[in-house]
Amino acid sequence: MDTIVFIDGQNLYHLARSSWLVNPSDKSSPYTWASYDVAKLANALTAREPGRTLTEVRFYTGVPDEFSRPSLHGFWTNKIRYLRNGGIYVYQGKVNAGGEKGVDVSLALDLVQATHERRFDVAIIVSQDSDFGPAVGLAKQIAASQNRTLKFESAFPFHRGRVSPRGVPGTTWVHIDQAMYDACFDPRDYRPARR
Repeated sequence: MDTIVFIDGQNLYHLARSSWLVNPSDKSSPYTWASYDVAKLANALTAREPGRTLTEVRFYTGVPDEFSRPSLHGFWTNKIRYLRNGGIYVYQGKVNAGGEKGVDVSLALDLVQATHERRFDVAIIVSQDSDFGPAVGLAKQIAASQNRTLKFESAFPFHRGRVSPRGVPGTTWVHIDQAMYDACFDPRDYRPARR
């Protein structure tokens, strides 16, 4: 079954941080930054069920401008370059005082378009954001009009008592445990070189 993994990068980072960061002042903890390997995680989630083939990975994140948060801007610029060079589609939105701009809408629209174009049998949305529920509902309607039954999953870091166990409405919820997340650790240092 052809599988596309849609990753909401900031949602993944914040849920991992909320789930497993014990001491927020511990800057050496891998949960204090977006330390996940996108390709490894997409492959691990796809491989959970036999018969699935990962056909596409799509990554969505907001990036602060270089003037307000130069270090974070450099980190994300370098990580995104690495992802794109590895064949991963990246949507790069902006971050301002109100949060990310365009990221969730782009992911939702891409999910609906991929459904319409019959590009997958399984969609794994790496996010817990309930705002994706209407897009999943519309994608299911499109699939039904095409006489297709698709699978939709919402995968997200989970630690009982620290984050909600609920995923995107209309999907099967997949809890990413700490062992799976840690197995998808990205050892690369994307921070910009100091001048």
